[in-house]
Amino acid sequence: MRAVRLLPVLAFVLAAVAVAEEPRFLVEAELHIDGVQRGTPSMLLTAGSPASLETGSDEDGYRLEVEIEPVDATTAPANSLWLHVAVFERAGGDWEELVDSILGVPEGDTATLSVVDGDAMATPETAAVYLRIRVTREPAADAQPAGPSP
Repeated sequence: MRAVRLLPVLAFVLAAVAVAEEPRFLVEAELHIDGVQRGTPSMLLTAGSPASLETGSDEDGYRLEVEIEPVDATTAPANSLWLHVAVFERAGGDWEELVDSILGVPEGDTATLSVVDGDAMATPETAAVYLRIRVTREPAADAQPAGPSP
């Protein structure tokens, strides 16, 4: 009977260890709307857990939503990620989606998402929406620094 009582406790401990070891990612972004920088949001999240940040006011606000998904393909560069990204603008008290996309990028590289009119060149100053986003893996808490030990 004693082993049966310990089974739920063991399952809880194993689940807690799995959650503790899941990598966290630092997302750093720069958002421009109609040529004006609207924010430089950053957030810390785990893969598969969407997060969002809002900037501005109730009348003139913007929201960035991000979800990270590791790329599971042998042909992709090492440590590649899918970034599910959406940008919203507050219009009349409601959120209106400006752009929604999936970007593929290796960890540490910068991805760019832009919306422009016609054949215009996409720059932060000319695009209706211009987003630069970079994702880096947060070092594990128990990671040791590289190099020789003192």
